[in-house]
Amino acid sequence: MEQIKNCLIDYLKANSFMDKDTHLEDSDSLTQNGIIDSIGLLELIDYITEKYSIEIPEEMLTPENFDTLQGISNMIQKLAK
Repeated sequence: MEQIKNCLIDYLKANSFMDKDTHLEDSDSLTQNGIIDSIGLLELIDYITEKYSIEIPEEMLTPENFDTLQGISNMIQKLAK
């Protein structure tokens, strides 16, 4: 789980969604903190599907699954099994 979170943070920093000095807690909102918007979310979904070779079903495209590092990591773990 930590590896997934670190990978997500690296992606967000490498693609200028957040500064290199920004620190995120697992439960911090990516949207409310201004880190990601709707276009950024689409890019993140593309990254996740390619990186983890998974398809994300439409019913899983919810705020609970995509607004925090914890939510994204949990979703990836469920789909990658």
